[in-house]
Amino acid sequence: MTTLLHHVLKANIYIEPTLFVFIISTHIINIRILNSRDLRVLPCIYYFIGYSVSIIIYISLTAPTQILRALFIGWENTPVGCHIYFFVIFLGPYVARVMLVLASFDRYYCSSQPRPINSKKAKRKARKMILITTIFISIYLSPMCFIYYFDRKTGRCLQSKSLFVILYIVTQAIVTVTTTIAMITFGILTNINSRRYALRIRQQKVHLVQRQLGRVLFLHMFVHIILTAPFNIIYFMNAFFTSTRTPNIIALRYLCVFLTQTDYLASFFLYILLGNFYRQRFYRLFSCFRHVNT
Repeated sequence: MTTLLHHVLKANIYIEPTLFVFIISTHIINIRILNSRDLRVLPCIYYFIGYSVSIIIYISLTAPTQILRALFIGWENTPVGCHIYFFVIFLGPYVARVMLVLASFDRYYCSSQPRPINSKKAKRKARKMILITTIFISIYLSPMCFIYYFDRKTGRCLQSKSLFVILYIVTQAIVTVTTTIAMITFGILTNINSRRYALRIRQQKVHLVQRQLGRVLFLHMFVHIILTAPFNIIYFMNAFFTSTRTPNIIALRYLCVFLTQTDYLASFFLYILLGNFYRQRFYRLFSCFRHVNT
């Protein structure tokens, strides 16, 4: 084990519990605020809530895994864990990423309509889309349970070498690039539409909230792409080229996990800084909490 990998694993003991507490706390607050009655009239809010739920599940599984790895206990290096580890770990980030894509498409679609959209019908569609998308992603990631095998000689979980595995990883790369392009495209188109109708809807409260959501979402997607790109690059590099699976590269990969988890913490602060609708409800929630304690 190299010195870099040793230090990174040791850092897990201190960094992961801190990230776990902050990420869980901020996303619970996100769900509490976004689930308010006056915000739930917007279908986009359901995608934000779906994003927070997927992150809570992800960090609840990843943080203990990283801490155990720092203690040289890797549950993925077991006959059963090898088959479910990558599916469990990758499901949350994939769902969260697609939630951002769906939210960006919803913002674009709403900003393109000259008339208000039927709120009840749009909310039903959003809930159905979240359920269908989660099931589809689970099915899509199910091969992750079979492309890895437990090598009893080395006691490690290894990736199989076959044409099917290569093709499947290629599809993962395509999905990653496609979702990135979709987020950027819908974000730019939404900003164009928002400026086009800015003068017409300036005095309407619901549309003001929608415009704020659009700005928050656009910056959120930009931060998400920047902070998750290093891990995606190293993951695909390790998947396609076994020679890159060196201790130093693995250490960098674990560092990129920290970076990815930082992205999941950033959404709360983006809401606070850019969303007046969110900031007001956060102060109200904090005031109520302080009043109850008093």
